[in-house]
Amino acid sequence: MKDKICLITGATDGIGKETARCLGKQNAQLILVGRNPEKGEKVRKKLIAKTGNNQIEILTADLSNMKAIRYLVERIYSRYDKLDVLINNAGAFFAQREETDEGFEKTFALNHLNYFLLTKLLLDLIKKGKNPRIINVASGTHIGATLDFDDLQGKNDYSGWAAYKRSKLMNIMFTYKLAELLKDTPITVNTLHPGFVRTRFGDNNTGIVGIGLNLAKKIGAISIKKGAATSVFLATSPMVKGVSGKYFVKCKQEKSSAASYNKSDIDRLWRTTDGCLSSLS
Repeated sequence: MKDKICLITGATDGIGKETARCLGKQNAQLILVGRNPEKGEKVRKKLIAKTGNNQIEILTADLSNMKAIRYLVERIYSRYDKLDVLINNAGAFFAQREETDEGFEKTFALNHLNYFLLTKLLLDLIKKGKNPRIINVASGTHIGATLDFDDLQGKNDYSGWAAYKRSKLMNIMFTYKLAELLKDTPITVNTLHPGFVRTRFGDNNTGIVGIGLNLAKKIGAISIKKGAATSVFLATSPMVKGVSGKYFVKCKQEKSSAASYNKSDIDRLWRTTDGCLSSLS
């Protein structure tokens, strides 16, 4: 990965941080995005110490805020002239319905709008990369989810788990549509299920939900190293050079849910998302 520039969101914890460590060891130049500047700087120093790679920069942004994403992109363009790998990894689960300052349900904003807007704004930089790759971290929890276009943001009957499942279905649909739009370019776009990983995922929730998640992680979750393996594989492996628009589990192509291939829903999601973002202009 020498001379490759890789951007990873949600990179100061969990599988994002482990993905950064693995790519750093392979001499990639890293742009890591997190919410907390102090924590980010600690992570940066630890990664430099562990990898011997000092080409690591931390940028701070709240990726549930579209204005913050636009400002982040401005900073990236001012510092870099290309981007070889983009790993959209940041995401969260919110048991209770919350809205951002911009009026979006928080799961929808962070887990879906973030991927969509950040990627679209960085495309000109990605096009300048060498065999550039876009990797969207989704989840097997998308199975069973469907989209209600009359209530994508769960205003009528919010369930945190249903919102999370929908957002991961959106990640996959976004991947398939973007791969189609970029089919005549060198850019590849793929998505993945990392597994149920022993991270701090869900720790922002309290009460029974938080306790239940922590218990489940102790009993059935895989290691962070295993959870990051597919992201690292898609970022680095020559085996997936030229492969685009696919869903991966344990470093192998698999079929995602039947709903994720619904072409009319994929196209409608793209248009609806564009409309949501246009409403901010």
